[in-house]
Amino acid sequence: MILETAALYLSVIMAIFLFAYAYGEGIKIANSDEEVYGGTFIFSVTAAFIFSALTYVFR
Repeated sequence: MILETAALYLSVIMAIFLFAYAYGEGIKIANSDEEVYGGTFIFSVTAAFIFSALTYVFR
């Protein structure tokens, strides 16, 4: 029970952090005039959705 609660809180915190980080990366990409590397943005969004799904599992 305690481990499930800890996993829920960790998943929520990681999802929020990764969505915020992806938002920041998107702002940097949008403001850049030169060629950019979008791998970090794609990975952050994908991981954020995975952690969002985990919050539903541990609910």
